[in-house]
Amino acid sequence: MHAVRVTGIQSVVMLISLWGLMWGTGCEESGQTTRSQARVSEKDSERTTAAISEAEDAESDSDRTKTERVAYQSGMEIGAIPMPFEVSDVTGPNKGKTLCYRCLYGERPVVGIFVREFDGPTTMLIKKIDSEVATHQDEKLAAFVVMLTDSPAEAKMDLEKMASDHQIEHVPLTVFAGTDGPPGYSIKQDASVNVMMWEGVVIANRAWQSGQLKPEEIREVIADTRLIVD
Repeated sequence: MHAVRVTGIQSVVMLISLWGLMWGTGCEESGQTTRSQARVSEKDSERTTAAISEAEDAESDSDRTKTERVAYQSGMEIGAIPMPFEVSDVTGPNKGKTLCYRCLYGERPVVGIFVREFDGPTTMLIKKIDSEVATHQDEKLAAFVVMLTDSPAEAKMDLEKMASDHQIEHVPLTVFAGTDGPPGYSIKQDASVNVMMWEGVVIANRAWQSGQLKPEEIREVIADTRLIVD
């Protein structure tokens, strides 16, 4: 980010310096005095300082519209197209069915939460997303949880209990047979939680290894949901 900022400032400085040189040359040819040239130089310096300040302010404003960068990388690249895949639904209106939520939700804004284990922070994340889906019904926000496991039967019992204990009502909990995850989703084996958001194409992607998910990062995920509903 700093590299981008420096490059932008250097570009502004070079453009204004070039403008100043052209101005100075024109003054020289018209026979203006050295004192006049000095005043022009001072004005150029003031313009340069003002331009740098404006560039930094613009960059700062741009920064405030973005969520924090993710240190651990797993999942699809931003701009990728999520491919269809089937899951076994454990909770919600489609309980007991095998279906493709990627297909069902189509071009709606979607939060896909892929997990390999459930702990306190992961459960809190799902509860927060459940609340976001309830809040953004008018924007047709949708979400689903995919448990990646080699023991689907055992996982289904755990998901049913979780939905009941924590009153997860708007986010279906599902099972995908196999810890590799769906083809094309590029979920790393050591990723405990991988949240991908898309609206036709992937707009946000965050992932954590076991024990890494923190409350402030849950807040960042919730901020990401605003990117796909605003």
